[in-house]
Amino acid sequence: MQRGSLVLSCLFLSISGLLTSAQSSQSALASGVRGNGDTGLPSPVTSAPSESNPPALAIVHSTVNVVASQQKDPAERGTQKPLHATSEEIQSSAGTYGDFSRYLQLLPGVVFNSDVSDDVLVRGGNPIENLYLLDNLEVPNINHIATGATTGGLVSMIDTAAIDSIDFQSGGYNATYNERLSSVISIHTRELQNGRPYTEADAGFVGAGIIRETPFRNNGTLLLSAHRSLLNLFTNNIGLNGVPIYTNTLTHAQWDPSNMDTLSVDGLAGVDSINITPQGLDDAETNTIDTQYKGWRMTNGISWRHIYSPHSFGTITLSDSEQEQDIRQEDQLFDYTVPAGKTTKNLPLTPVYSELTHDAVTNARYDGYQLMGPKFTALYGASGHANRIAYNVAQPFGEQSPLSSDPARSDAASFAPHFSTGDSGYYLQLTSVLGHWTLSAGGRAQTFAFGGNFTATPRLNVAYALSPHVGLHASFGKYAQLPPFLDLTSYPQNHLLKPMWARQIIGGMDLFGSKYGSVTVEAYQKNYTSYPVSIEYPSLSLANMVDTLGQEFIWLPMTSKGSGITRGVELSGKTHLGTTFFALANVAYARSLFSGLDAVMRPGNFDYPLVLNASGRYVPTPHFDVSFRYEYTSGRPYTPFLLNESVAQNRPIYDLSKINAVRGPFYSRLDFRASHTFPVGASHLVAYGGLENALDRQNFLGIAWLSRYGLGGVCKRNATECVSYQNQMGLFPNFGASYVFGAEGK
Repeated sequence: MQRGSLVLSCLFLSISGLLTSAQSSQSALASGVRGNGDTGLPSPVTSAPSESNPPALAIVHSTVNVVASQQKDPAERGTQKPLHATSEEIQSSAGTYGDFSRYLQLLPGVVFNSDVSDDVLVRGGNPIENLYLLDNLEVPNINHIATGATTGGLVSMIDTAAIDSIDFQSGGYNATYNERLSSVISIHTRELQNGRPYTEADAGFVGAGIIRETPFRNNGTLLLSAHRSLLNLFTNNIGLNGVPIYTNTLTHAQWDPSNMDTLSVDGLAGVDSINITPQGLDDAETNTIDTQYKGWRMTNGISWRHIYSPHSFGTITLSDSEQEQDIRQEDQLFDYTVPAGKTTKNLPLTPVYSELTHDAVTNARYDGYQLMGPKFTALYGASGHANRIAYNVAQPFGEQSPLSSDPARSDAASFAPHFSTGDSGYYLQLTSVLGHWTLSAGGRAQTFAFGGNFTATPRLNVAYALSPHVGLHASFGKYAQLPPFLDLTSYPQNHLLKPMWARQIIGGMDLFGSKYGSVTVEAYQKNYTSYPVSIEYPSLSLANMVDTLGQEFIWLPMTSKGSGITRGVELSGKTHLGTTFFALANVAYARSLFSGLDAVMRPGNFDYPLVLNASGRYVPTPHFDVSFRYEYTSGRPYTPFLLNESVAQNRPIYDLSKINAVRGPFYSRLDFRASHTFPVGASHLVAYGGLENALDRQNFLGIAWLSRYGLGGVCKRNATECVSYQNQMGLFPNFGASYVFGAEGK
């Protein structure tokens, strides 16, 4: 979140030199529901049932299939599927470091925060609006170096080699999912191939790891993965005297105790830390805050799927997720004064912020599937979340807020809530396939104990198949979710914040679809209501809160009186020529506007009117491949400084009458990657290398104030000399290798 700029800006800017199951895409669970995705229920065969051949359930290696006639399902032709990507596509893509979150930034409707973060920002939405599922388990945050009030971070905790595929839904998802305003991202771990063990080790810029997959018992598989960063072994400074250290593990086990039952267990865990000490004698240093960060997060769960009859089955899922952040800050230039005879180097550091936050949530859900005749299906279920909150946040001196020209320190936000709360949800989704039409309607009811809120959110999906290759689809849905608990508990009045609402209307057309590729156009509109906005600063919304680029955390009293609208149109295509050439491209025009308490609509932080993505992969031989990625976006919006006030106090003070009113130059980035496979007996070694930002374009990131430079009074002579225009990552190499032992799994 933008007001958490210490970690999500200071940390990322500090490391700007560092980084930048065979489960199928379940777009139509026997129903043709647009964007149905992973519900924990098995995928049906996409063929239409007939009166002479009624649907039934059959067991094939623990996968339940709906058996029907072999004619192509109209639902599949007329409904836009979730966007699907395989592990191979992600690992071979240029400019992503093999991180699936960064790969998602290539998809239509998605933009990014910065080159060194893997935030997924969907159709103008905040990172908190994404739902991540790992084999149907909800994961609050899958990233390292992250705060409790976001789903973004530095790098994913999941090794892409350990997954089979991902499914991404940017809207129109049905009522089976726990409420999120922007997207659902389903991650499927890899499945054992041919019943043979598989072992792979890798080392690269983002670290080293190993995965091992092996069969056990009857019809059982076990997957183990571990990964650790490496840079701290070679340096303690990758930007501003700091280097991240992180370790993660992933475990997945699946077993079929009978022909009617499947049991799966998953565990994901990660620990991370970073210490940042800005250069006190560097006048061009934009950050004045020393930071010590360490955190951990984990999710563990179990799922049991049982077949009741040839026409119904259900899944019970239990999981627990916990995450903790321990953050300490000291200001090198407290009150921006240097006593006589002292320098910034020998000034004692003043502690200005501390945070120890622990979030835990235990989830229980049941999902049911019922065939009701040859043309109707029903999805139904219930879920519950038990949240445990333990925070201790202290800002003892307050701060000279960059949002105010008042020189007095304020916003001494100290809060330490410890409590438990919960929510429960119920859903029903009915689908009918009638000739060329697929109709689906449903809804979800949600009760939140915190604040005593209740929401009811309807969903409607319609698809029409014009031909085997062309189809139309449309959807309507309302979605609601609570703001993060850190915001809800920071001030007493924030306890009254209501759930945030988004109403989505989507219409699209599959212009062409065949075994060689597809072309799709889609238009959308999202209307936000009850959005959190600042009480003190009427122009500020959670969606356009200025990024303070390395200053202290900002906690604000808020109210649920904001609104927003995002709308756009996207044209996307994907093609392949055999196994030799693969390409995807998309172009989108969109606007994202939000209002504060003053009801004036302003660009959101992620308002990029024009976005263009193109990527491709060429495989001339089985042992060699090259890939590229190109991205272009309109310039990012930013808020300028009040120069006179900033000069007078030698500190950054934003002009809140011009929130996101200025736009930087356009963003353009080209990446390359090449790899070669070397047979080593029955094993093989894959070596790869590439360039990030190959043209070394100086892409604009934001503005910062040079406080140290201003100590000598330079700013009073020329105010613009104290404004630093920060750039994103420059030209940077990426290289590494992986080794697959034996011919296992191949």
